[in-house]
Amino acid sequence: MSSPASTIPLDAAAAARDSAQVSAVWWIARKEWLDLRRDNRWRAFVCVTVLLMLAALALGLLRVQRHEREHHAAEAGDRQVWTAQGAKNPHSAAHFGQYAYKPTGALALVEPGVDAHVGSAVYLEAHKQNEEQFRSARDTSLSARMGQLTLSFLLQTMLPLMAILLGFAAFTGEREQGTLRQLLGQGVRPMQLFLGKALTGAGVLLSLLVLTSASVAVILAIALPLLAADHSGNVLSDAGRLLGLSVGYGLYLLGFMALSLAVSANARSSRSALIGLLVFWWLNSFLMPRLMTDIVRSHDPLPTALAFRNTIADDKKQLFGHDESHPGFVAFRDRILKQYQVERVEDLPVSFRGLSLREDDEAGYRIFDRHFGRLQAQLEAQDSRRAVAGYVFPMLALQPLSMALAGTDNRHHHHFVNAAEKHRRLIQNAASQDLIDHAKNGDSSYAAPATTWESIPSFEYQQPGALWATETQWSNFAALGLWCLACWMWAWRSSLRLKA
Repeated sequence: MSSPASTIPLDAAAAARDSAQVSAVWWIARKEWLDLRRDNRWRAFVCVTVLLMLAALALGLLRVQRHEREHHAAEAGDRQVWTAQGAKNPHSAAHFGQYAYKPTGALALVEPGVDAHVGSAVYLEAHKQNEEQFRSARDTSLSARMGQLTLSFLLQTMLPLMAILLGFAAFTGEREQGTLRQLLGQGVRPMQLFLGKALTGAGVLLSLLVLTSASVAVILAIALPLLAADHSGNVLSDAGRLLGLSVGYGLYLLGFMALSLAVSANARSSRSALIGLLVFWWLNSFLMPRLMTDIVRSHDPLPTALAFRNTIADDKKQLFGHDESHPGFVAFRDRILKQYQVERVEDLPVSFRGLSLREDDEAGYRIFDRHFGRLQAQLEAQDSRRAVAGYVFPMLALQPLSMALAGTDNRHHHHFVNAAEKHRRLIQNAASQDLIDHAKNGDSSYAAPATTWESIPSFEYQQPGALWATETQWSNFAALGLWCLACWMWAWRSSLRLKA
């Protein structure tokens, strides 16, 4: 058994070796950082990127503010028109209808998603579940439709390009300049060289991401609550969503950094490394998202708007509506007379018209639920199938994750549409119940008092929380995480095989 005195030199030697390794990594990282600071071209590129990101944030904030002002003005005007109807038959008031306006999520300033293309309001009227209206994309010029400057676009395309420029010559450049032989000859291990360069590149990217997230957090905490009270109650939810976005984008950028280092370690020259990385960047950022969209769309095409409406209309022909000669109407009337044990409609203690309207509406609800539910499920299934290739091309996993956490994807839109439909049914059921309770059979002149419309609450929509948003996004988180891990494993193994 060795004495305690004999173990002290061994421990000291191990500690010295560990300290030397850490020191080597630190000095390599420091040298890389100094090289970046002294490169005027790199400083100009970073400054332009930061200015673009700040401009995108400002434009996003202005877009959200404008939409919220329009939303609140339209909502107040529509409420005033609804409550000013005066005495009127409840069924006529239900046909008069009102609008349900979709509020803008706070994080739409980062990721506008599909909001401009799916509409911002739904017209609520009797017997119909209408499609969304007021798609802002239709009101823009051709140049605007080609694309907007958004923070999500810059994070998804510009920062990966920055990662490529940081890493494509990390090892090939050392080899071409003859410094790799010197470093390895002086005892610097390939792993130390890899860690030092990775530390610098990852530090630059994550610093920009942290700066961006902090800027968004300041806007969420200060600017948006001053604009509308709707946002003040969602602080915790917005914070959770922003944290999820930061994690997703962090995995995406770190994966690109590792990919650049791996390619540089395996390439014969800096030029070939840069070309290969740029080809992947172009495929990931532009070609594959569009290609996968077209493949999914052709494999499972959506019905046209006309075909969708015609299908619903065909099913609604089974309902009696206002047709008193319809077999369904006759059967319903006989059932009600039997239920109340009377011979004539006039002898019913409640309004038969109100009962028949409620019966027809409830049958219509089932038809709307079936058709709109199938369409919504098809759209969300398309989004899921499009993201399958995200394990290879991470943009396909990042885009749906970004839209989901920002509250601007199809699933969030369907949540709003379903809430609007629920409010439409509340209005219709209230109108039918008022007829049932107060109208007299055979008297078509009944009019509810003006106060009836004020008793029906305004439509209020609350965006679901962060946990709800992430329920369907774990596969995309997994795709980004596995892709990032695979890139770092490749970079690590490639760096171990470095030779002068």
